[in-house]
Amino acid sequence: MPGTAWEVSAYGFFMGLALVAGWLLALSLAARDKLPTDRLGTSYVVAVAFGLVVARAGWLFGHPEAWQGFGSLLALQQGGLSAGAGIAAAAVFTALHTSRMGIPTLVWLDAAAPALALGVALEHVGALLAGSGFGRYAPDVAWAIRFPEGSPAFVEHRRELAQLLGSAASSSLPVHPTQIIGAILALVALALALWLRRRRRWSGQVFFATAALLLAAHSLIETPLRADRDTPVLGPFAPGQLFALALLAIFAGIARARAARARTNASGMRPWEGGPWSPP
Repeated sequence: MPGTAWEVSAYGFFMGLALVAGWLLALSLAARDKLPTDRLGTSYVVAVAFGLVVARAGWLFGHPEAWQGFGSLLALQQGGLSAGAGIAAAAVFTALHTSRMGIPTLVWLDAAAPALALGVALEHVGALLAGSGFGRYAPDVAWAIRFPEGSPAFVEHRRELAQLLGSAASSSLPVHPTQIIGAILALVALALALWLRRRRRWSGQVFFATAALLLAAHSLIETPLRADRDTPVLGPFAPGQLFALALLAIFAGIARARAARARTNASGMRPWEGGPWSPP
């Protein structure tokens, strides 16, 4: 930072921006849903922090070679997050915290869902600028990208694909643009969340749809294209992908049950219209 001795990485900057922008968006939408924003601001920050640590732990579980002590859990600038573990952890914390405060959990999750999608998009922009989470070597892909000398992709290609990377090369070999793909899909999830909020018929509809799209995008589209993808353990699926598929099945089951309940008790499934928890 100018005038100080602090060094802020591109990834760290965009993670901070994601936290602040998400916090503002979530609280703005919560106010529209008649929720007590004065009590939910801290809940959002703690849930995101807890989710990030668990997401990092989930990724390290599949990449034990990256473990360098407990500090690895907080080394978010290195990239490497398990989307399924992070979303599940943040949702569980949110459910426990809001239930203690007497606030409907799913209404708050519906307000936080667009913020989640926005945060994922910004995180991917930071990863792109940092060069982390880069894709597999893709010589025949027209939209492949290259990273500059010294980037993680360049270093790996110099080590693993030296026969293809000339000694005078100033950039990496072409790779799948996983960060760009992830950012675009997250923006699609953001658009879906905002669109659904105007048409929802039951609480939780926005969260489950948004979280499902983000999980599917990360685990089934982005992850298979990454250079650091996990080793498959069941057919083409790695442990993280199997966990994501299990979560998707759970989300689908819950959504189906709540949609059926909304058909028979429409008014009782719309707590965002206000209740005892709403500010005067």
